[in-house]
Amino acid sequence: MSDYTNTWFEVFVALFSFLPFFVLAYFYPMLPECVPLFLNLSGEVETWAETSVFSVFRVPLMAVDTQLVCLLMKYGTVQSVTVAPLEISSGQAEDRRQYVRLNVGIWDWFRCLIAFKMSASSLDTVFLSLEHLNFLSRSAFAITGIAAMLSMAGGLFYGYRLLVLKRKVGGNQGGAKLRKPVDERNVCGGVLYFNPSDSALFVDRYALNLANKWVWVLIVCIFAYPLLIFLPVSCVSRP
Repeated sequence: MSDYTNTWFEVFVALFSFLPFFVLAYFYPMLPECVPLFLNLSGEVETWAETSVFSVFRVPLMAVDTQLVCLLMKYGTVQSVTVAPLEISSGQAEDRRQYVRLNVGIWDWFRCLIAFKMSASSLDTVFLSLEHLNFLSRSAFAITGIAAMLSMAGGLFYGYRLLVLKRKVGGNQGGAKLRKPVDERNVCGGVLYFNPSDSALFVDRYALNLANKWVWVLIVCIFAYPLLIFLPVSCVSRP
């Protein structure tokens, strides 16, 4: 991972991911009885909730959870390709390196925009709750909208380049496998891959190596996100 990690980028992502916790903790005693829970597409509060630790810190928790998913996807892709067989031509090796660079690029792109978008959304809890800070809510909403559009644009850009690369690899006679092939002896029921001796997270055909502990961390994070969105809170129609 060190070859695909920029220290300053990681500091930036960590700063924007955890700073909202400190800001919200500072303003928590000043918040009214109700805080915004969901906004509509116009940036207006659709649902309010009674002020609680969960209703206030829900969005930054979602941000950290999403960052973990993206980081594990990045790590899994880099690590799985790295452990793939080395008996390949120089052209195939270059295809593999390009595959890794594109995957690292798309996950880091998402991580950067998630840091912007979710930190702005987190601060909206304060901006929309305290009247003297209401004027900042429009800026926060604009940031979330811009980040969402940029994430879609980046996803299409990297997705197109990955599609072109996969077609190129598939079009080569005996083209390189971009991920390590599986040992069929470790496939359970024809659908589940469980191989403790294989360090890869992602494998060909079966997607996940369920013997890797980081796969389970990824699964927990994926299931945690909708729970953070829909866990019951005491909602009210208006503050």
